[in-house]
Amino acid sequence: MISSTLPALDAHAHIAPDVTPKQIAALGQSVTFAMTRSLQEARQVRNRRDSALVWGIGVHPGVAAARDGWDAEQFAELLDSFALVGEIGLDRRGGDLARQRSIFRELLNIVRTEPVLVSIHSTGAASEVVQHLHDADMRGAILHWFNGDANDIAGAIETDAYFSVNAAMSEGQLRLMPPERILSETDFPARKVRARKPADTQGIEQLLSQVWNQTPEQVRSRVWWNLRTLSERSGAMERLPEALADTLLYL
Repeated sequence: MISSTLPALDAHAHIAPDVTPKQIAALGQSVTFAMTRSLQEARQVRNRRDSALVWGIGVHPGVAAARDGWDAEQFAELLDSFALVGEIGLDRRGGDLARQRSIFRELLNIVRTEPVLVSIHSTGAASEVVQHLHDADMRGAILHWFNGDANDIAGAIETDAYFSVNAAMSEGQLRLMPPERILSETDFPARKVRARKPADTQGIEQLLSQVWNQTPEQVRSRVWWNLRTLSERSGAMERLPEALADTLLYL
């Protein structure tokens, strides 16, 4: 078991907008970035203040209903209520790539100057997503479960991108990513990750401890420090829930 004064950090998971306080309490001492898939879901969570969760405003590229509900003006109006954007991006298997690209470009144009953290999906489209980040001059994105090759990772780093990683990723892939740019995630309820619940990050902490030759406690401290650095650089620190911002500031 991992013993640490810091809570588990899950930088990418999916939680139902109607999650109950009892269900959240079951997550224990943890912090989870809770992605939404559509503007409709984002509206449902806009006014939630859950101590263990940071809610995102997302337009999932692989969800047709989310694409159909996309509206740039509505997104911009909702955005002021969020410190996190997620998830957005491209999905090669998700259908209607032309529409996906159009929405992604619009989203990047809006968020690139906002004080927010941005979690990006890139299934089957790693190189193209990195190119979009370059074209939009998007700095400090978080590439979630990124499976690009060494060139893609190098290109992402040029945009100051970070990587949220999980226990379904290979050691070889993780070795390509600089430790100072890594955050832990579960992508709950993704079956390949085998997380029992959001913030069940012990699997990825153990894997990173092997890759980095560090203890799991040191791994957890590292990913928290990385989040602090990114939150300060992006300006998102000012929008994050007060308890989380305090944790980051007093690391």
